This record gives sequence, structure tokens and C-alpha cells, in this order.
Amino acid sequence: LVLDFDKAQQSLKQGSIAIATAEASTVDVTSDAQRSRLTVNLADAGAFTTRVEGNTFILKINSANPAVATPVAAARSEQGISNIGFQRGSDGEGRVVIDLKGSNTPVDVKQQGSKIVVRVLGNKIPAHLSRRLNVNDFATPVSTIDAQNDGSNGLITIQSNGSFEYMAYQAEDKLTISLKRPEDKNPMKPKAPSAYTGKKISLDFQDIEVRRVLQLLADFTGINMVASDTVQGNITLRLKDVPWDQALDIIMKTKNLDKRRNGNVIWIAPVAELIKSEEDEAKAIAQSIKLAPIQTDYIQLSYAKAADVLKLLEDSRDAKGSVSNRTAGSDSLALESLLSSRGSVVSDSRTNTLIVNDTSQNIDKIRKMIDLLDVAVKQVMVEARIVTASTDFSRELGIKWSAQKLGNSPVWGGDFQPSFDLGVDLATNTAGTFNFGLLKISDYMLNLELTALQADGHGEVLSAPKVLTGDKQKAYILRGTEIPYQTYSATEGLKTEFRAANLKLEVTPSITPDGKVQMALLVEKDSIGAITNDGIAIDTSELQTNVLVDDGETVVLGGIFDDVKRNDYEKM
Repeated sequence: LVLDFDKAQQSLKQGSIAIATAEASTVDVTSDAQRSRLTVNLADAGAFTTRVEGNTFILKINSANPAVATPVAAARSEQGISNIGFQRGSDGEGRVVIDLKGSNTPVDVKQQGSKIVVRVLGNKIPAHLSRRLNVNDFATPVSTIDAQNDGSNGLITIQSNGSFEYMAYQAEDKLTISLKRPEDKNPMKPKAPSAYTGKKISLDFQDIEVRRVLQLLADFTGINMVASDTVQGNITLRLKDVPWDQALDIIMKTKNLDKRRNGNVIWIAPVAELIKSEEDEAKAIAQSIKLAPIQTDYIQLSYAKAADVLKLLEDSRDAKGSVSNRTAGSDSLALESLLSSRGSVVSDSRTNTLIVNDTSQNIDKIRKMIDLLDVAVKQVMVEARIVTASTDFSRELGIKWSAQKLGNSPVWGGDFQPSFDLGVDLATNTAGTFNFGLLKISDYMLNLELTALQADGHGEVLSAPKVLTGDKQKAYILRGTEIPYQTYSATEGLKTEFRAANLKLEVTPSITPDGKVQMALLVEKDSIGAITNDGIAIDTSELQTNVLVDDGETVVLGGIFDDVKRNDYEKM
């Protein structure tokens, strides 16, 4: 029998009262912000009447099966405390766990300033538990736990070491008081997501049916809860200001239950029953897939090669039976086959098309994968200036930079001395050495002009090539010559052969997710060396580096060319 009293609050110390009558066993009282609820656990569905006399509400219950009342001595179950323990929670909270000898042990929990006081009414604390526990080293809000007796009552005092929030709840014969640090109220600091977000509720029941508690939670939340027929048994609860979803988890954990939520409906059942139900559902899905008709689909690719995607699909099926041999970092596509055991796929290289034979469900999975992979590869334009200069150049040989702003913004340029170190000294590098620098001017296109301020010699821009390549695709620029030389052998006689002396710039760009370009650079410079009887020696120089640049930035490489000293005479 459930009676609701709107806009009424209860002030009883105990939420459950045992009554020794033939008509009812217990009376439970709960309340929230809107109402108080009186739940009478009836022995049978008897008739009842109510009336109000002043401020008194009178409920009269008549048994459906009247019988001769016999005096029954109510057996008083064992009460008291058997142990006091402490635990540190995963979120840094301190948990004081009190083991009760019986779930009906009367306990009163109150906060007094910086302390939590737990009174065990009518039961003393055993002598071996009357002591102080110092738990400062656990780095929780709890500092000490003192257990002593106050007259006929046991007294447990939990001392905190700072501000805290607490929660007390009892499940069966375990009373837990949890203290945690309060949340930071700073509006600028992002709040960590809470595991429980439900409206808070207080529950205080002694030996109440689990199904009845679930019904109370369903009424409180307005959520449909379906309890399996195997959900049975009673529970003792004492929860104060606990989120309703946390209260539900405590109840389920205590009775070895679990839940599955679908929309506004929560199904609650024993863990083993839920596992079996999900296994049966998985078997039914597998059977339906096994019996599903085979369809044929033609998927034409735009950018990816059909042969590459075909290999990926075959690898995913081959790996299905050997997932346990793969490491955690393996390709996630290999964790589940995209093809069923009856499926097949072939590729047509001429039209770049995949021909897939499989169930409609697997074909949909393959199409989703192709939508992710069959995309245009980003491209990178690489420009280079290859310059050669003689050492007759003045020591004023330098770099003239000009920059032109994109759009209609003002144009600025001309000769200037940059305030940053370019790391390049084209005029003074020694033979066989390399140097490079990076010019960073954001939002500008850089146009590099190498100006040789010459006295008697000349400088020359050998080439200014451009190459367009895809993301993570290697490209190279090559300029060189074939050097002839003669060889003689007894079988072939005199023969002219050639050796290559090249200047090669190789670059592999990789576009990062934030729009920068990672460039792997390789520069090789060959030149004619000593001429010997055995042939011509080729002097080689090589520079290899990896540099991260923004879009439009310029990497400057210097010291690539050897210095050649020469004495010139002019006579009249």
C-alpha cells in the first residue's frame, strides 16, 4: 500500500519501522522535494480506510483472511559492529567502511563542522575496535578515524583535513561513508565529467524487497524499468543525497544485477541472464547473416587503385582467424573481416572497379571503408632555384629577398637586411660543406632572388624548376652531364664510356593535419675530380635533412657548390 503526501517532509530518524501485526510487516517512509511517500508492506490484499483528525492521519487495515491473533515474540536479530576499515577510492575519495552484525543495526550519521559523527544507537563498539586510525598517508580528505563508546552508544568520529563533501549509504550489513574534495567552482576551469548525473535521492529501508526499491526509483525518475522475473530478494539501504543512477548501481552491485538501457526503458536482470541473452542475440544475428542472400555490387574507385583495396579486403579476411597473434597497434581493419565467409571480391584494373559478391550488410561496410579511403591525395608544389657562382664574386654576395602580399594588400620589397639569421653564407662556405636556413614570414609568398654583386666575374641561375607531387610521394629534380672517357681492353679495344656528374634535389613532402609540410630533403652534388690513367674520379657531396615548414615558407640551402680558385691575367 503506497500513500503520497504532497508538500510534506518526514523527520523520522529511521526510514523503516517494523510492526508486529498480522496485516502488515513494515512501514517505509521516503521523501523528496515534492512529496513524502508512506509504503506499508501488507501481508495480503486486505481492505483499508483512512481519516484525518486534526493534524493526525489515521490508517486502518483489515486483513483479507482474519485469524485468531496469537501473541508472537518478535525475535530480535543480532546488532552491533564487527569491523571498521578504510579504503582510498579511484578518484581520491576516502571511504570508511563499517561492517554491521545485522542490517537492522540502528545508525545515525551527521556532519558536525569538519567531522562526520556516526552513532551506533544502543550498541557499544567492541574493545578491540576502540582505537584511532591515522590515514593521513592515503592523501584523501580523511585524516583520522576515532572509535569509542559514549554511554550505551558506539561513537565513530571521522576527522577531515580540509573542505569536503560526504555521502553515506548502507547496503545489507555494510555502511559506507565516502568523503571527497568539493569541485572547483572556478568558472574558467573546465569541469570533469561526472560518472553520475541523476537527481539526488535519499533512501532508508530495512529488509525491503529489491523489486519494490526499483519501482520507487522508476516512479522518482519517470523512467520505465523492467525487472526480470529472476530479480528477487530483499535489501537494506541507507542512502542520503545520492544521485539516483548511483543508487541504482549500488543496488545492482549488491544483488549481482546489471542493466541494459534502450531509450527510456531500462532492463534489469542478473548478470548471467544478460550475458546469455546477448550471446543468444549474437548467435541469431550470425545465423541471419549466414542465411542472407548474396548480392553483387560494382564499386568504381576514383582515386585509390582497385588492386590496393582488393589486397586490403583480402588481408582483413585472412587476419580474422589470427587476431590473437597481432599486436595492439595493428591495423584496426584487420580486427574484423569486411567479407563474410561466403563473400568474394575481384578487381578490374582497366575500369578501376571492384566487383563484390556478398550480403548487403557486408557490402555496406565495404562501401563505408571505401568512402574513407577513396579520396584525392593532397598535392604539394615544390619550387627550386639552382645557382652557380665563381669565387670572383665580392664578399658582399648575399641574398636579396622580396615579398609580395597576396590579395589587394600593400606590396613591399627591395633590398633589406633581415633581422634573423638565415644560416647561409653563400660566399664564404668552404669546399665540400653544406649549410641551410629557413625564412619564416607568415601569410606572404616568398620570391627568392639570388643577386650576385660581382666585381669581375659572373653568377648564373642554372635552372628554376618546379615539380608538383602528391602527399607522401617522392619527387626529384636532376641536372647534370655525362662525362666521356676512354677505356681500352684486349677484347673490345678502345671504347668510350660515360660517367654521370649530377646535381640532384630529392624531396618527399608529407602534409600534417594542421596544414604544415614535413619535407625529407636529399641533395647530391657530383663534380669532376682528378683525371687518372684509370679514368675520371667523381667528387660527390650529399646533404640529407628533414625539416618542418609552413605553407609558402622557403628552405635555403647553401654551400652546395665547391669553390674553385683561379688566377686571371690581363695584358696589353
